[in-house]
Amino acid sequence: MNTPPFFTNVVFLKGIAALYIRPNCFNENGRTNPEDGGSVLLMGGGQELGRRGGTENVPYIVGMGRAAKMLLEKRDSAVGNVDGWNYNSKHMEAMRKRLLLNLLQGLGEGGSGEVTSIVRTNGPSDPKQRLPNTLSVGLKDIRSGVMLANIGNIVACSAGSACHSSSSQTMSYSAILKALCVPPEYAIGTLRLSVGPDTTEDDVDFAAAVIVEEAKKQLGS
Repeated sequence: MNTPPFFTNVVFLKGIAALYIRPNCFNENGRTNPEDGGSVLLMGGGQELGRRGGTENVPYIVGMGRAAKMLLEKRDSAVGNVDGWNYNSKHMEAMRKRLLLNLLQGLGEGGSGEVTSIVRTNGPSDPKQRLPNTLSVGLKDIRSGVMLANIGNIVACSAGSACHSSSSQTMSYSAILKALCVPPEYAIGTLRLSVGPDTTEDDVDFAAAVIVEEAKKQLGS
């Protein structure tokens, strides 16, 4: 891997990221600075040792470092015989499952499966292959952009599709969802929902109830 990015939004700090660059990666791909022959990602004022021009956001960089330190501290803090990371992982997985079950029961037939006529999970069919804290779910014939506009101040979630038109004939959605072979009627209604170490059952139940209520309004049921 040449340039893996590290984003902090997954640790509740938005607006900053880091990029690991494999040594000599840029030089091998012709990304050299014509002025000094050094490797460069973005031409500019010489910041980042000439690799990426632009003023650094120092407070956010410090925050990213602090977040990383807190993660390491959490890893080393055991809960019983389980380290902090695994303890959090199991808790978040339980909250993710509860959130999905609430959506299935609220908009489906009340079963415990993962596909109903309205609700469809995106990603690996095996739940163990998914991130413990993230749920990507498609709601058939729902417009996720409209949902976010209506509930965005109540439930923090993201649309999994980018709808550029109100016309269903010309509506487009995420290339990632297309690559996952998500049917269009579910892709345009995809939501990305995340839970965290401090998420409670009450939080999950409340969020699911808000989403279900808005979905039913759009469906006219």
